[in-house]
Amino acid sequence: MTDNPIEFFVQGLVLVIIIGGFYSLYSSTKAYGGLIGKAIRFLGAGMLFIVISVIERILLNFQVFEPSMTMGLIQDAFTLLGVLFLGLGFSRLAAAAKV
Repeated sequence: MTDNPIEFFVQGLVLVIIIGGFYSLYSSTKAYGGLIGKAIRFLGAGMLFIVISVIERILLNFQVFEPSMTMGLIQDAFTLLGVLFLGLGFSRLAAAAKV
């Protein structure tokens, strides 16, 4: 890893965006409550994990980060978590629609 100040600045901005996204998701879905609120929370978390994976890919393509095997595994893990949360969200939403 390099000691490039621009790299640390970009990483900090991405971290602030991620934390802000999760906070906004949590605070906005609290008003729904019940099954719908939980389903929307899962869907939002899944979308945020997918967005994190995409942002990481973009930063790797613009060579802000140095590509490594670990970065590839982290990106795959975020994508897998995103798909898992989206699946759980749609499952909860379908269960709420049956009620």
